[in-house]
Amino acid sequence: MKNDQLDEMKKGDSIVFNLIPHNPEEEDGYIYFGRGRWNDENISEISKSIKSIEIENDNYKMVYKSQPAIRNLLKENYKGIIMKSLNIKIDDDFFK
Repeated sequence: MKNDQLDEMKKGDSIVFNLIPHNPEEEDGYIYFGRGRWNDENISEISKSIKSIEIENDNYKMVYKSQPAIRNLLKENYKGIIMKSLNIKIDDDFFK
């Protein structure tokens, strides 16, 4: 999927996001790509173009390698009624 913001971030065929809070008093880091509309068709299409997703924190690392696993990760984490958003909360509970 074409996304100018992601194209600027990529190094070779990979994109790495390091979520570090801007304010030292905050505990959460976020990536915001603007508003959009997620649906099953968008999720299926974008999951085809993703080779793998690796998510890690200080304690754990999880790797999603297959298209069904990537598609399920994305589908399970988009929520909303009209304007659906994709939010993946990553904490120690995520890895269990």
